[in-house]
Amino acid sequence: MNTTFTSAGSGTPAVDMRDPAFRDNPHPLLRALRERGPVARDVLGIWLIFGHADTSHGLRNSQLSREPWRAPVYAQLRPFVAESTLERTTEQWMLFNDPPKHTRLRRLVQGAFKPPVVMALRERIAAITDELLATLPARGEFDLMASVAQALPVRVICDVLGLPAQDFQQTKLWSDTLAWVVEPVVRKTQRLAAADAADAMAGYLLAHIAAHRRGPRRDDLLALLIAAHDEDTAMSDDELLGNLILLFIAGHETTTNLIGNGMLSLLRHPQELARLRAAPDLMPSAIDEMLRFEGSVTTVARHTIGPYPVADTVIPPDQTLFFMLGAANRDPAVFADPGRFDIGRSPNPHMGFGAGIHYCLGAPLARLEAEVVFSRLLQRYPRLVLAEDSPRWRPLINLRGLESLTLRAD
Repeated sequence: MNTTFTSAGSGTPAVDMRDPAFRDNPHPLLRALRERGPVARDVLGIWLIFGHADTSHGLRNSQLSREPWRAPVYAQLRPFVAESTLERTTEQWMLFNDPPKHTRLRRLVQGAFKPPVVMALRERIAAITDELLATLPARGEFDLMASVAQALPVRVICDVLGLPAQDFQQTKLWSDTLAWVVEPVVRKTQRLAAADAADAMAGYLLAHIAAHRRGPRRDDLLALLIAAHDEDTAMSDDELLGNLILLFIAGHETTTNLIGNGMLSLLRHPQELARLRAAPDLMPSAIDEMLRFEGSVTTVARHTIGPYPVADTVIPPDQTLFFMLGAANRDPAVFADPGRFDIGRSPNPHMGFGAGIHYCLGAPLARLEAEVVFSRLLQRYPRLVLAEDSPRWRPLINLRGLESLTLRAD
């Protein structure tokens, strides 16, 4: 499928979102489109929203739906193989459902991600981080993505869910393939690969669900969801399986990107890196700026139930909207000098974790993991530099992250 951006008005060339130039640096195009107007359409008829205020309002608006099958374009965009395990379980994700179903599903798991519960994981996260860093050379080059950014979040979410840590490499491979589910451009071969990964992961999870039921009672998230299914009938079979898959993917994909994108931003702005080394108490603010400046998610989809106004445009019912977070987070109406990376930026109302009822459930966990990784990494290496001019970005549009990031410790 060839999804192309065109702006309202003439004279703007069509841009394929699969174009490596857009993938590697979407910000010039997003800035140009935002400057031309608050709304544009792509060649499939999808509406693109760029402004911070419009995005913030839209993500909180109950008149827009998160359920993708509401839109006529769903038949073209669906990343699922019809009647597959992938389609059946994905349609149960809380991410793809509106209230009251979303409310019920989210309530079952949100306790596991409350800040006090997450903070209790700090020592475990620090131990995993130290273990991974200990494998790196004291001097010389290493790939931060392969050695730390990809491994840490998946090991942590395995701990949270109650899955064996030694399985993290296999489960990571399934998750990478399943990530195509939230991409706006999906090829047939990618749909088929995602369907195969869903079958494999479903079999893996069903085996662990059975083992949990046979074993002693536990207090991990998997046990909590099994209890919701078995004791309270609060979850159907497909809801249980689907949301376990969702929690696994969401629990590490965006955190991996936060670590990689954040480190790249720091190294490309050495004055800000030196500033953070000199004032480590700026770490929470620095992480917010990483999320704003080079976020892990580029777009968020919604679907119109009735007529929906954006500025002077009224979008008809049954339409798909893409709120372009990469544009909203660099809106000069909200962020002074938005192209500047400033680890002390305040206020910083970025939407790197979304907004409204679908605000990222795992945001406290992602922040904690990033804080531990960056703190430990900067302590271990007094001098870090980029060892490559052009790090490789993953061939994804929505989940924006690096394939590799080679650093050199001097």
